[in-house]
Amino acid sequence: MKISEKLVYIIFSIIETLLVLRIMFKLFGANPANGIAAFIYGFSYPLYAPFEGLFKNLTYGRFIVSLNSLAALVLYTIAGFIIIEILVYFSSREEERKKDTHL
Repeated sequence: MKISEKLVYIIFSIIETLLVLRIMFKLFGANPANGIAAFIYGFSYPLYAPFEGLFKNLTYGRFIVSLNSLAALVLYTIAGFIIIEILVYFSSREEERKKDTHL
């Protein structure tokens, strides 16, 4: 795995982790005034913002399922996968081109 692929993988892993924590905190009703919850909500908001208002939250008793956060998680996961596959494709073409010039 090349450095560019690793970098994209790390960035999207951080994004996905933040969104999973946001989903979990919302699901279990974490107090937004708590320092950790406030940090996660604040840090993940720019990632979540484009999806805000897309769906209504589902409520089951005291549990809240944030479909907007789930949509963000799915789309960022897909985007990360596509970007990594594009990088792999072009790096393999680069290696083939180098082999052809050395023959």
